[in-house]
Amino acid sequence: MWWQLYFRQLFFLKLVIFWCLTGFWCVAERSNAADIDFTKDVVPIFEEHCTACHGKKKGLGKLRLHTVEAIKKKAAEDEHLIVEGDPDNSELYGRLILPKDHKKRMPKKADPLSEKEMEVIRLWIEQGALFTLVAIPASDATVSEQSASQEAEEHGHGHSGEEAANLEEVPLPEVASADPGAIEKLTEAGAQVSVLYAGSSLLQVSYALSGESATDADVAPLAAVAEQVYSLNLAKSQLSDQGLAVLSQLKNLRQLHLENSSVTDSGLVHLSGLASLRYLNVYGTAITDAGLKHLEGLEQLKKLYVWKTKVSYDVARAMEEKRAGLMVNLGFDHPVVARKRLTKQLEQTQEQIKEAATELQAAKLGFERATKRSEDINKRLEEIQGQLDVLDGKKKPGGEEAAKEGDAIAKTDEAVAEAAEQK
Repeated sequence: MWWQLYFRQLFFLKLVIFWCLTGFWCVAERSNAADIDFTKDVVPIFEEHCTACHGKKKGLGKLRLHTVEAIKKKAAEDEHLIVEGDPDNSELYGRLILPKDHKKRMPKKADPLSEKEMEVIRLWIEQGALFTLVAIPASDATVSEQSASQEAEEHGHGHSGEEAANLEEVPLPEVASADPGAIEKLTEAGAQVSVLYAGSSLLQVSYALSGESATDADVAPLAAVAEQVYSLNLAKSQLSDQGLAVLSQLKNLRQLHLENSSVTDSGLVHLSGLASLRYLNVYGTAITDAGLKHLEGLEQLKKLYVWKTKVSYDVARAMEEKRAGLMVNLGFDHPVVARKRLTKQLEQTQEQIKEAATELQAAKLGFERATKRSEDINKRLEEIQGQLDVLDGKKKPGGEEAAKEGDAIAKTDEAVAEAAEQK
C-alpha cells in the first residue's frame, strides 16, 4: 500500500536529518582540515611513540626520527618511507595502520597510535610531508587568493581574497653568508640550522627537535647570525622576557614559532620592531589582548595564530579590520568562531531538510497516482478477460450484466486514459 512506502520514506527522511545534525559537522571538519604543523602536531607523536627505538640513542631498522635531518636522510635512502602527498604508499604511515597482531605493525610491542594520531600522520604526508611552514620564496611573497579565502571560510573571518591578492610582494633580502663558527655554536646549543633553499644565505633555525626546551643561554648565539635568520622555531621554549630580547635583532625574520612556549605579553615587545615578520604563532601561550598591542606596528604581518590563548574575539577581529590582508586565527573551536560556523551549517542543514520534505511530498503524490493507475489497469484486465471468456464459451453473456460490464469497461478505459495523461 502507498502508506507503507510513505512511512518508509518518512523514516529515511528522519535518518537523513539525524545524519545532517550529527555526522555532517564531523565530516565537514575533516574536509576542512587545517594544515598540519610538523613541530606542533607531528613531533609530539614521534617523541611519545617512536624515538625510543628510532631516535638518537637507538636507530632500529636504520630509522631515526629525532631530527629533521635524520628523517630526510633516511627518506632519501628509502623512497618508499615517505611518499609526499601519498600516505597510502608511504611505509611510515602504512606500518601504523596494520592490524594490532601484525608483526610489522608500529610501534612494536606497544599499543597502536590513536585514530587521531594516525590521522595527523596521514594528513601530514598528504599535505606534502613539510618539515616547516617556511615556503619557497616565490609562494611566500604574497598570500594567495585561494588560501586566504579558504582559511577565512574555515574560521569565519578574514579579509576578502581580492584584498589578499593585491598585497604588495616583499622581495627576499640579500645577505652575506653566516659565519660557520656562529652556526656551529647554534648547533651546539641544540638548534638545527638549514638554508632556506639551495644557494641561499638565509637560514631556518629550529630548537623544536632538540629534546629539551630552549633557554636564554641557548638562543643567545642567534645574535651572531641575526642578519641571516629568516625562520625561527622556538616552540616549547622556556625563555624569559630578557632572553627574548635577542629576537629584536633579527631584522629579516619572516616566520616565528612560539607555540606552547613561556612567552608573555611583555615579552612580545621585543617583536615590535620586526618589520619583515609575516607569520607569528603563539598557540597555547599566556598571551592576552594586551600582548597584541605590541604587534600593531608590524605592517607585514599576515598570519597570526592565537589559538588557545586569552586573546578575545573582538580584539582579534578589530586587529584584522585595521590591517588589510591580516588573518588572526583564533582556532576552529573558539566559542564565537564555533558558533558562527555551526550556525551557518545549521542553516544549510535546515535548507536541506526542506528540500528533502518537498521531494518526499512529490514522491507521495506520485505514488498515489501510480497506485490508482495500477488499480484501474487491473480492473480493466479482469473485464477484458471476462469478454474473452464469453467468446471462448467459458462464460455465458448476460443482458443486464453485459450492459453493466460494458459501461464499466468504458469508464475504466476513460480512467486509464486520464491516468496516463496525468503521468
